[in-house]
Formats: sequence, C-alpha cells, structure tokens
Amino acid sequence: MNGVALRILKAVAKRGELSLSDSLRLAKVRHKSHLDQYPLALLLEEDYLGMTLNHVPPQGAESMREFTLATTLHMFTLPKSQAGETHYLGIRSSGSVSPDKERVFIKAKGALYLGEQRQKFWDRLWSFILGFVVGTLVAFASAWFKGELKLP
Repeated sequence: MNGVALRILKAVAKRGELSLSDSLRLAKVRHKSHLDQYPLALLLEEDYLGMTLNHVPPQGAESMREFTLATTLHMFTLPKSQAGETHYLGIRSSGSVSPDKERVFIKAKGALYLGEQRQKFWDRLWSFILGFVVGTLVAFASAWFKGELKLP
C-alpha cells in the first residue's frame, strides 16, 4: 500500500469515520485531476473503507469501477458553475450531494490490515533487539574464550 493510501486509512481509523470532504483533502494534489483520488478510490473499492454514498458506475463501465469512482470523487473537489453544475472529462454533474454530509468509515478489512501492520512492526523491532543482544553476547563470549577479554 502506498504512503497516501496508508495515511488516509490511518486517519479514518483514528477517528472511526471522516467526512468525505476531509478524506478528499488527505490526498496529495500532484496532478490536479482524478489521478489524485485513486488512493481513496482503491481503498473504497477494495473494502478497506466504506462510504455512505453509493457509487454505481455508468452502464458499460462496470469493469472500470476504480476509474469512475476516482473521477466522481475528483468532481466533488471541483467548483460548481453558476448553474450548479460540475464539468470534468465531458461529464456533467448537477447533483445535490454534499461531500461534507457524506461519511467515509473504516471497515473490518481496513482495521485488520492496520492491526497486521502494527504487529509486523513490533515483531520486527523485537527481532532486531534480540538479534543485537544475542550478537553482542556472542561477541563477548568469543572474546572471553579467546582470552582477549578478562572479566573482573
């Protein structure tokens, strides 16, 4: 999992849920396009996170769910025209959905993933500490047996 997706997942897990607009702001703005919203879209599509907004891809785009969701999410970040419409990639949206009222929440798969990552961190830390202690003891024992080290 890349750093942006992990940051979004951790932020949502820390609070249990965030507004959709807060979740959208967690993405790094690099491309100023729907590409910036792929980390959140992938987390939603892979069931690490859930959303109170139901995303149904347009007919014929069922195999492009991630693309259509990233595009939809990006459209929430764009300003509306005077007519109340948002235009992006030839798509016109005039809905009344507010990203401030919609919620993004942690799901079981996301919580389990973060738990596994935390456990791996502690396992690696303890392995490093034990390896260091054992290596130090072996070095001292070897030096003592060779007579290079004398204990008082």
